[in-house]
Amino acid sequence: MRLEKRIDQHLHSLFAGTRNTLEHRELKEEIRSNLKARIEDYLSEGMSEEQAFQTAIQHISGVEQVMGDYRTVKRIPYWITLWQSALIYSLVAWIVTIPMRVMLEGMALNNLLLIVSLVVGAGYVFYLISSRGNGENESSLGQKTIRIRMPLLKQWQRRVWWLWAGVMLALWGTQAALRFGSNIWFDRPIKVDGPYQLAVILIAFAVPLLSIIVPLIVHRAYRIISKHEVSDGV
Repeated sequence: MRLEKRIDQHLHSLFAGTRNTLEHRELKEEIRSNLKARIEDYLSEGMSEEQAFQTAIQHISGVEQVMGDYRTVKRIPYWITLWQSALIYSLVAWIVTIPMRVMLEGMALNNLLLIVSLVVGAGYVFYLISSRGNGENESSLGQKTIRIRMPLLKQWQRRVWWLWAGVMLALWGTQAALRFGSNIWFDRPIKVDGPYQLAVILIAFAVPLLSIIVPLIVHRAYRIISKHEVSDGV
């Protein structure tokens, strides 16, 4: 009990001055579990409780160290690569939906994706022009950097994928309920009248998959960091 209190006091001092956000609370619990595991290991090695506690907390000297897993990347090449990825994803989605133009809904979706691709493409071109509009050469532009905190980006990467999966299940469940709910409720067989109706059903379930563009972009933002990473001295 005394050890638990000391851990609580240490965590309180470690996070003093920080905001009480969900991210900080999750991080605090992660540190708590790590501290307990380290202390138990040291105790099993024959250390006293005081030695085990002091040795464990030496690995966490401050919240800056705990939350400081930053990566420095070249700002303009990083964002250019991300814009390119977003443009490629939107163009692929537009190309994939071209066969759907045989139906009115498919035509509307394909036109929407074309507009999205044009908007993303215009944003990409505008960023290229604006990043070089100050007259600096390409090498100097590549030296401008930003710092990205990896744990936060990794956390958002996981959350976006889980959110997308949840939305997909909800949309598919809604489609299934609207199209087959009465058949299932009244125990009637599900019938598909011809290939056209089958195509309509398949498209209705496939269209939500296009929203995968969003988690793919977030995933790409995390993956390309190593490609554009620079040392602190650059």
